[in-house]
Amino acid sequence: MTMKKISDPRRQPGRFVRSRAMACGLMLTAAAALAAVPAAAQMVQRIAAVVNDSVISAYDLEQRLGLVVATAGVPPTPENLERIRPQILRALVDERLQIQEASENNIEINEEQVNQAIERLGQRNGMSMPQIEAFLRSVNVNIDTLRNQVYAELAWNELVQNRFGARVSVTDTEIDTVLQRIIDQSEQASYLVSEVLIPVETPDDEARARDAAGQLVAQLRQGGDIRAIANQFSQAPTAANGGDAGWIIDGQLSDALNTALRRMQVGDTSDPIRTISGYHILQLRDRRLSSDQQDPMDAVITIEAVNIPYSEDMPRERLARTGQAVQEALTRPIACGQVEALGQRIDPESRFSRMEDRSMRSFPVPARPALLEMKPGEWGQPQRTPEGLEIVVLCDRKFVERQLPDRDDIENQLFNQELAMMSRRYLRDLRRNAVVEMR
Repeated sequence: MTMKKISDPRRQPGRFVRSRAMACGLMLTAAAALAAVPAAAQMVQRIAAVVNDSVISAYDLEQRLGLVVATAGVPPTPENLERIRPQILRALVDERLQIQEASENNIEINEEQVNQAIERLGQRNGMSMPQIEAFLRSVNVNIDTLRNQVYAELAWNELVQNRFGARVSVTDTEIDTVLQRIIDQSEQASYLVSEVLIPVETPDDEARARDAAGQLVAQLRQGGDIRAIANQFSQAPTAANGGDAGWIIDGQLSDALNTALRRMQVGDTSDPIRTISGYHILQLRDRRLSSDQQDPMDAVITIEAVNIPYSEDMPRERLARTGQAVQEALTRPIACGQVEALGQRIDPESRFSRMEDRSMRSFPVPARPALLEMKPGEWGQPQRTPEGLEIVVLCDRKFVERQLPDRDDIENQLFNQELAMMSRRYLRDLRRNAVVEMR
């Protein structure tokens, strides 16, 4: 079947935007996300910016604003919308420049490629294409906003790869140097980090970048999703992975970044940190002790759980019987393998589950303290769930050795860092040569 090529954005002003904002956060509920967004009929003719004679309409801007708010978990207050609108407009301008350059270099992206990319985004979020479309409709965002983002990123990535990919060479010596540094520092503490980078490309850009980074920090501290925010605004090599920088060994980063990490608690978001590249924002997701200390978070555990029906609409006699049976069970040790049968004795409608050899770090932060305190054969405290009461038994806890990254991982990381730097320089040159009018 012949696929229709998506139209050149120079002939459809305002159409194309990047895809990365939807890589994370599609499952966030945001029914009120566009409460402050004006009606499309009133916006479609207004001009937000002109980029080399190509128009970005106010409608394009408001649709992107809605998409960011819905996926990043930013509270849709009028103040927040006004703070992030200039950043979104700048991103749209950059993307228009990228698409124009891709078109000039005969980069073609067809509908099949766009559809496949959206399907991959959905799979990472446990959503089908119809579910994605329904989610966007629920927040008054047209599906074309997402499709155009996907188109733009695919086109730019292909252009950058074609133009610079052959120039990037990672040598065995470079890989050996990185690997040896990791080995030398493996005795030290390490941090699981997400990052956002707002670059400073000229002295005149300093104030704008500082203000933009400060606004993003405020959004993150209000509960914004750093994955979606990094996908949308970051210029770091990690942006396409939602800002995930992985495990960083103490001392691996610059002094300014490393000092900030040492002071942070798990879950903290840093203030903007000025580096040679611009303003960094760090979020500490986890921390490991030095290797001469046994870190309880390095353990993998096996647990069994039973969820027992328990809700206020049940008969009082059943509630009392269930509550008494659960309390009696909690007074006695239990071996794994017996939990499912016990749940059935308490209530035949109970549901059983088992998680085997699961890393402690994969559990939500609030759940970790209770799991760390439990001993094999012990019950945890019953937890209320939408379905009833859930009680957990720890079956086993064991420790695994920390693994060094393999050479392929290091090579890919170095390659992507170099390619990202070339991409930023390429875009900087496009900005310098462009005629852009903000309305």
